[in-house]
Amino acid sequence: MGRQLRPRLMANAADGCAQKILVAAKAAGLEVETVASTVPVPELHAGNSVIKYTNAILRYVGKVYDGNSMYGKTFHESAEVDSWLDWTELELGSETPPRMQAALEALERHLENRTYLVGHRYTIADAALSCSLHHFYRQGGVTLPRATRRWFGTCVSQDAFKAIVGAVDLGRMPAAPTATASSASAARGGETTAGGVVVERYSKSVGGRTRISRILLAEDGGASLVGQKVIVCGWAKTQREANKGKLVFIELNDGSCCATLQVVVDCAAKGFETLKGKLGTGASLKCVGHLVESPGGKQKVELLVKDGDEIQLFGGVEASDYPLSKKAHTNEYLRSIAHLRPRSNLIGCVARVRAALCQATHEFFRSKGFVYVHTPLITAADCEGAGEMFQVTTLLNDFEKNGLPKDAAGKVDYSKDFFGKPAYLTVSGQLAVEPFCCSLSNVYTFGPTFRAENSHTSRHLAEFWMIEPELAFANLNDNMACAEDYLKFCVRYTMKHHMEDLQFFDKQVEPGLIKRLENLVAEPFARVTYTEGIDILIKESPTAKFQTAVEWGMDLNSEHERYLCEKVFKKPIILYNYPKDIKAFYMRLNEDGNTVAAMDVLTPAIGEVIGGSQREERLDVLDRRIDEMGLHKEDYWWYRDTRRYGTVPHAGFGLGLERLIMLTTGVENIRDVIPYPRYPGHAEF
Repeated sequence: MGRQLRPRLMANAADGCAQKILVAAKAAGLEVETVASTVPVPELHAGNSVIKYTNAILRYVGKVYDGNSMYGKTFHESAEVDSWLDWTELELGSETPPRMQAALEALERHLENRTYLVGHRYTIADAALSCSLHHFYRQGGVTLPRATRRWFGTCVSQDAFKAIVGAVDLGRMPAAPTATASSASAARGGETTAGGVVVERYSKSVGGRTRISRILLAEDGGASLVGQKVIVCGWAKTQREANKGKLVFIELNDGSCCATLQVVVDCAAKGFETLKGKLGTGASLKCVGHLVESPGGKQKVELLVKDGDEIQLFGGVEASDYPLSKKAHTNEYLRSIAHLRPRSNLIGCVARVRAALCQATHEFFRSKGFVYVHTPLITAADCEGAGEMFQVTTLLNDFEKNGLPKDAAGKVDYSKDFFGKPAYLTVSGQLAVEPFCCSLSNVYTFGPTFRAENSHTSRHLAEFWMIEPELAFANLNDNMACAEDYLKFCVRYTMKHHMEDLQFFDKQVEPGLIKRLENLVAEPFARVTYTEGIDILIKESPTAKFQTAVEWGMDLNSEHERYLCEKVFKKPIILYNYPKDIKAFYMRLNEDGNTVAAMDVLTPAIGEVIGGSQREERLDVLDRRIDEMGLHKEDYWWYRDTRRYGTVPHAGFGLGLERLIMLTTGVENIRDVIPYPRYPGHAEF
C-alpha cells in the first residue's frame, strides 16, 4: 500500500487500546493521526475503509507494509500472531483479570527461551501484550517472572513504545521470587539443571529422565546441550551393530514426539553385555550418556553412551516374536494389535494431536466464559429421534432362569428393570446440557456418546466423543460465529504446539495437509443457505456427475458437501436453514414454516464437521414438532419445562472429536483416530 493517505484513529489517545494501535503503527513506520472521539470502540479511517475494534486495526497495521514483518514473516508466524492477539484480549482484557497469575505462568513458559512472542522479531502481538502489561504495571498490581520481565524490558525499550507511552523505569517493578526462574520448566513437568537440561519431575526412580522432545524439538535441535549428561528412556525403533559388535546404534523413541534420538552405545558402557540377544525392536531401555554433535545430517545431536556411562535394559524383545516390527504395516493390521499400535508413528502422532485438540477445546471455551457440564451417559430420551441407541438393562441377568417379565399386554415390563423404564446409552449430551444453558448462560459438555448404527463405513463408530456447547441469548448467527472461531482456534493450537506431528501427516498421510489447514484459518468461512447450495449443485450436476441426484429436501451426501467446499467456494462453508423434515425436533422453525434455523460447517477433504442450530424456544411450536416426529411429550417433560419457565433464545452445536482429528491430521478412517475403536462386530481390548 502507498503512504499517500494518512489514516485517522478515532479514539482517546490515552486509552490502553489506542496506545496498542499507536505503538504498533509507530513500529511499522505508519503515521497515524489521532482524533479525539467518544466512539465506544477504536475506529481507524483509512481512505474509504473504516476498521473497527483494536485487534482488527492491529492486523491492518501489521499488513500495511509487506516488508516490516510486524505480522510475521510466514503464514505460520502470522497465525501465531493472531493467537497471541486473541490471548491478550481474552486473558488481560478486563480491568481485573480473574486469571492473571495463570496467564503470567503460561506467558513465562512460552518466553523462557525466546526474545519475542513469535519468531525472532518484534510484532504487533508484542506491542499489544506489552501495552496491556504496562497498564497493570502502572497500577502496581503485577510482578513479572524472570523471562517475562526480560521480554517486557525489550518491548518497552522499543523507540515506538517510548515515543507513545513514555520511558518505563523497570527498577521500580517488584522483582519476582528467585524460585520463579525455574517455574516455567517446573510447570511443564520438569526442572532445569545448571546445564539447561530439563529433567522430568516424576522420574526419580530412573535418576531423572529428559524427554526426547525437549532435546530434538528445541529451537536449536539440542545443539546448546552438547556436552551435557542426560538420561533418556524409551523403546527401540531400530538397532544395528558396528565395529564387529563393539558399537550398537539405537533409534530411541519415548512417545514425546515423532522423532527418534540416535543412541550410540560403546561396548565399554555398563550394561552393554545385557543387550545381546534381547535388543529387538520394541525393547525398553534407560540410556545414560552425554549429548554430542551428530556427524550425520539427520539431527543436530546424538547420545553417546561410553565407558563410565550406563545402559539398562528394562524389557527385552525377541525380534521374531514382536508383532510391530520395523517394516511398514497396514492400518487394518494395526487395528488388530490396538494395544501396541500407539508405538507406530501414525498412531503416536494421532494420539498427541488428539490430546492437543482436547486441551484446545477446554482452553477455548474456558477463555470464552463457558461452564463445563458433565451430562449423563445413560438416558431415557432419544436426542436425535432416530432410535439407533444401545439399550441399558439388567433384565437379562435372570433371563435364562426366569425369562423376561411381561405386562398385561404381553410386552416387556420395564417397571421391573433397574431404572423402572427403558434406558439407553446417550447419542448426545445436548438435551441434558440445555437446562444448564438456561440457567448458567453459556455452557458446554464434552464426553463419550454412542450410536447403535450397523454401519461399516470409514466415517462411523459405535462409540465416539462429542463436544457440544450451548449459547444463551443467542441466535443462529451467533452460533455460526462461535463454531467458526472454535474450529479455527483448534487448528491454530495444533499448528502451534504439534507442527512436527502435522509434518509427519503432511508427508505420509495427506500431502498438502498443512497448506489446507493454513487455508482454513486464513479467511472467513463462506455462509450459504441450504436452498442456495442446492441451486448451485443442480446447476453443476451435468459436469459434476454426482452419484446421487440433487433435489431440494434431500440430506446432502458427502460428495455434495465436499463439492461445494472444494470446487465451488474452495474453502470451508457454513450451510444453513435446512428443510425441517430432515432435521431434529428441537431446531427452531423459521418463519417460512418449511425450514429450520440449522447449520452445518463443511470443510474440504472432510465434508460435515459441525452440526448445530438455534433451538426452538417456543413451547407450542416445540410440542408440535415433537408430535410430528412421532415422539412422546411425556418423555421430554423436563426439557419442555425450560420453555415453560423463563424461556430464552439459545443455540448450540455438536462436533465429533474424531471428525475434528480427521480434519486436522488427514487420516481418512475414523477407526484410526480413537484409541480403541468400537464398531459392529468389534469390541476387542
